[in-house]
Parts: sequence; structure tokens; C-alpha cells
Amino acid sequence: MSAIKGYLDELKKSLPRHLQQEAEAEVYSHLEALTQEFQQTGLPRLTAEAKAVQHFGSPHTIGSAWRRAAGVVDWSDILLAALPILGITGMGWTLVGQYIPLSIYLVLFGLGAGLAWWRDWPTWWYAWLGWLFLAVLIVSPTPWMFIITFPIIVTLLAIDSWQYATLMTLPFTTYLAFATLIERHQLVTTGWGPGNLYPSNMIWLETAFSILWIVILAASLRAARPTRRGVYLVAGLIGTQTIYIGAVVLMLLVGKLMPGYFITTLTTHEIMFVKLPVGLLTVGLTLYPLFVWLIARWLRQSGPHIDSHRTT
Repeated sequence: MSAIKGYLDELKKSLPRHLQQEAEAEVYSHLEALTQEFQQTGLPRLTAEAKAVQHFGSPHTIGSAWRRAAGVVDWSDILLAALPILGITGMGWTLVGQYIPLSIYLVLFGLGAGLAWWRDWPTWWYAWLGWLFLAVLIVSPTPWMFIITFPIIVTLLAIDSWQYATLMTLPFTTYLAFATLIERHQLVTTGWGPGNLYPSNMIWLETAFSILWIVILAASLRAARPTRRGVYLVAGLIGTQTIYIGAVVLMLLVGKLMPGYFITTLTTHEIMFVKLPVGLLTVGLTLYPLFVWLIARWLRQSGPHIDSHRTT
């Protein structure tokens, strides 16, 4: 086996399938050019290939750089993106998160910001940024700061990348929507066994949804092609939001149809004028970055046509 062929085989192992053909062709052309340069100095072909491979750099390093340039997200990035969900929702919050001082969270966020800056603002950073804004909304004594800054930043980010903007809205379209729509004691049991699963073990329901959010996040970020990530993410989020709204309606129906087993505090008026508007706002926030990006794209494409008509 020639040195170039062995190098290309190792390179392909570090790349997803849809990038292998393009990367192999381009790297081969560079290695072949280097080999010919070394051959012109009098080296035999095999020696020239070995020297070209040595000068080009390790295939793992080249593969990593190629993946980053193509927008491929590694599992380490997915874990970092999911870290706030693990620590702030469900069992993570009950067992660990609630006992961690705010100063520790600030230090962790600062370290994360430093790491993100060092790695040129990777994908997971935008999910972290969304949790920071959620903390500003909940903890800050001045919620007007959130009301002013959050829409502006999401809009500006969506103009360039609606996928990143959708990641930034993730805490609001998942955790906050869940906590607002599915509240404790909306449905209580009169003593029938299966009814005891809710709401006394509400934490398990939140944990189950947090796992679902992580699955959606992982599936979207690990999508084979970057162009599919946003589609997977939006589809998964709207699917879970439909579950929230459906669960609220189901609670009302169960409480009304089986009053001997369940009691609900929900009313038709509350669902129509509180829960349903919140659900629709959540869906709207999920689709908002894509809507902004489409408008910006249309304006960019129509601009040259308008200028050409003016000149003519």
C-alpha cells in the first residue's frame, strides 16, 4: 500500500460519509502535488509519497479541521449543549442543581464562555446563551432587560443563522413551555392506583421530557448534513409542544369524564384563553428564527433586482 492511499484511508475514518469523497479528492491532489515536487529533487516515488504525507500533517488533524469547516458537530459538543438540561431540569435539578450556589453557575458559565471563545463559538454555545437569558428573565429584578435584549439578539442572529437562533430559544420552547403548560395539581387522583403517578411524581414527568429534549437536540446536531439540522430541531420541538397542548386538553377531558377517579383544576376558559395562547406563542417562537431568516434571504435576493430595474 502506498503512503498516500494509507493516509487517505485514515482520513476517511475521521470524516462522516457525506464528506469523504470531496475530502479524499482534494487531499489527494495536494499530496500528489507535493509528491511530484519531491520527485523532482531526485527522490523515488515511494520515498516522495512518504515525505509528502509527513509534511502534510496527521490525517486526524486534517479530518478535525475539515469537520469543523463543514459544520460537523461532535458528541462532546452535544454533551456540552445538553449540560444545562441535565443540571437544571428534572432529576438533575432535584438531586444536584438546586444545591449549587449561583456563584458556581456563574463561574461555570464564564468557563464555558472562555472555552467557546477559544473554539470560535461552537454550536453548543448558543444553547448555553439561551439558558443565560432564561436566568435573566427569572432571577433578575429587572425583567425589562430581557424583554429588550432577547428579541433583538435572536433577530440579529436569525438573519445570519436561523438554526443557531432556534438553539438560543431552546430553553423557552422546551423547559419554560413545559413548566407553564403542565403545572402541578392540574390533575389529581381521588385514590385510584395509576392516578398516583401524577402529580406526586411530577419530577419523573419532567425528567422524561428532559430526556426527550436531549434526544431531539442530539438528533438535530448529529444530522448528516448541516442543512437538515434546523429542520430536525424545529420538527422535534413542535412535536413536543403538541404533546404539551394535547396533555392539557386530555387532563380536562379525564377530569370531566371520570370525576370518580380524577379531579382537575383546569377549565375550558383557562385552556382557551391561557394555555392555548401560551402554546401558540411557544410554537411561534420556535418558528420565528426561520421566518426572520426567510425574510432576510428574500430581501438579499430581491435587492439586486430592484437596483437593476432602477438603472434601466
